[in-house]
Amino acid sequence: MLKSADISRVHRERLLRNGFLEKVIKGWLAVNSRPGTRRRVDDAWSTVYWEFAESYLNARFGSEWSLSAEGSVSFLSGQRAVPAQLIVRSPHAGNEVLKLPGGSSIFFLRGPMPESTGQVDGMRVMGAEDALCNLAPNSWRTMETDVVSVLGSIRGSSSLLRYLLSEGRSTIAGRIVGALRMMGRNKDADDIMSAMQSAGYSVREENPFDESAVFQPTSIRPGGHPAATRIRLLWAKMRNDALSAFDLERRTISDKAAYMKSIDERYVSDAYNSLSIEGYHVSEELIERVRSGSWNPDKNVDDWDRRNALAARGYWLAFNAVREDVFKIISGTAPGPLLWDRHQEWFRQMFAPSVTAGILKPHELAGYRGHPIYLRGSNHVPTPHGAIPDALEALFDCVSEESDPRVNALLTPFLFTYIHPFHDGNGRIGRFLMNALLAEGGFPWTIIPYDRRAEYLASLESASQQEDIRPLARMISELVSSPPPPRPSETAYLSWQKR
Repeated sequence: MLKSADISRVHRERLLRNGFLEKVIKGWLAVNSRPGTRRRVDDAWSTVYWEFAESYLNARFGSEWSLSAEGSVSFLSGQRAVPAQLIVRSPHAGNEVLKLPGGSSIFFLRGPMPESTGQVDGMRVMGAEDALCNLAPNSWRTMETDVVSVLGSIRGSSSLLRYLLSEGRSTIAGRIVGALRMMGRNKDADDIMSAMQSAGYSVREENPFDESAVFQPTSIRPGGHPAATRIRLLWAKMRNDALSAFDLERRTISDKAAYMKSIDERYVSDAYNSLSIEGYHVSEELIERVRSGSWNPDKNVDDWDRRNALAARGYWLAFNAVREDVFKIISGTAPGPLLWDRHQEWFRQMFAPSVTAGILKPHELAGYRGHPIYLRGSNHVPTPHGAIPDALEALFDCVSEESDPRVNALLTPFLFTYIHPFHDGNGRIGRFLMNALLAEGGFPWTIIPYDRRAEYLASLESASQQEDIRPLARMISELVSSPPPPRPSETAYLSWQKR
């Protein structure tokens, strides 16, 4: 992100003409490292938005600005989706609106700087307690997941009481007491009520959330990153909808050898469809050569297509690691601890060929991504990289605590891709997780067909943006009950290549 004035007119016009720079608003440009027929600013605004906001606000106000209470709570919770309107407070603001691409905007509210302002991932936000104490009443309902994620991460009641007692905020205290009570934190609720009354304030407890809101106390654990609370909360909120849409009966695997053979028989179709969903160009012949070990770029010119061949080879290695773990699961091993222990090994196997070929550096297999990541074509922005370990630990805790394998098989792959812990391969590993956990319930290895990619991605978007897991659950339920897609023919592959 840069100002127009930071680059000469000749270079600016040349880069704009060739798509390497794009206009965001007057005087501000975004860099596009992959120029094409569609503008990054229009097609993937979420990949630009927060970088623009940080750069623009710092340039205009220096350090004298902060997100509003609502914006601060949302950002602190790990939410990075583009808001319809971001409210920014500054003593130098003019109470005006800046219209931005994608129908979004920033409202600049003139007002004093909150004393608790600090920086999180480049944005200036209010402290968690300060922001919660300044939320508008309706925000507790419209931002329920964000609010509970942040409030749930605060240990005890002392830090909240400092803000409540400092200005005698008895009405807000009543909301926080009611919220903590709904979250199963009765001791903290009682402590706040007692402290406020001892100071001479009359507090009327109220439930600030929607009347239909019900929280599982086990899903909200004080401490840790708010993103971990968000994962537990989403699991609790989506569980019943997932079960109602995935209404197949659990099964018993009586013949383990036959079950494992059926997995092997589906490998080629699975690899073709899963890799195609991710944009790789692979044929049945390439997949078979990789599986048999006859891939040889020195003798077969087609094998010089490194990106696709290495992806196929990595998929085969990861598939074998997953296959071993599936056998452990159907033999009685608890899936939660196993998958927590093994998912990084699947990732390493998937990208080991790229390290051998010199395309990736060895340290890139070391662990989770250490940078933000954005998804083209999606409004969802994955979990901030600093919160990934806490969020994943919360996810696999949910797997271990869940009693129904159908819920595990639906929510685990979705929330894994929601977190997006790796720099690449998240979708493939998510589908491996789905099948490992389907095996726990006795269901067959299930393939998501490439020709239903748009429906699949739309269902993930619905779950991410509207917290509606039902479209994804219905789709997986249908595919579990249907015959697997046929092995790809060469004709189908060549036809696909021309798209």
